[in-house]
Amino acid sequence: MKMDENVTEMLEEFMGSALVTWVHLFEGIVDEEDNGSLSQGYMEVNYNSHNAVRRYLKLTNGVYLNEVMRIIDPNPKVEQIYHNVGDDKILRVQNFSILNRHLRSYYQENLQQLVLMPLPNVAVLGRDPLTEGAVAELRRLLLLLLGCAVQVTKHCKHF
Repeated sequence: MKMDENVTEMLEEFMGSALVTWVHLFEGIVDEEDNGSLSQGYMEVNYNSHNAVRRYLKLTNGVYLNEVMRIIDPNPKVEQIYHNVGDDKILRVQNFSILNRHLRSYYQENLQQLVLMPLPNVAVLGRDPLTEGAVAELRRLLLLLLGCAVQVTKHCKHF
């Protein structure tokens, strides 16, 4: 995948944001099949844009974020997450569609709230994740996840 320099800089900034740092806190809990770490770059002395892009692409396959949502709400509707996504755009879109449905359901059924902002555009995220639009959609997705996590702590003392 080829990117221009502006997208690379934007990805580096996004991957260093508080929102991404927050979602990385789940790494010790999420058991990914490939056992890859999203935060390997934090420990490297020569941290560079390649690591930011690699870590970003790991977020954009939909697997890790679905697993995070399943920590927040361990009782989702039974839907198969596609773990071996690779560069398959259709599977990425499917994973993000599953996550969108889980988010909407959790807000409506568990929190008794209506999501007023548009849900993230899964086509933009899944088809071409290395664009400014995809970063904006991922940011919106992480905000919705954070909203679930913050509100579940109000309803559940052991979280």
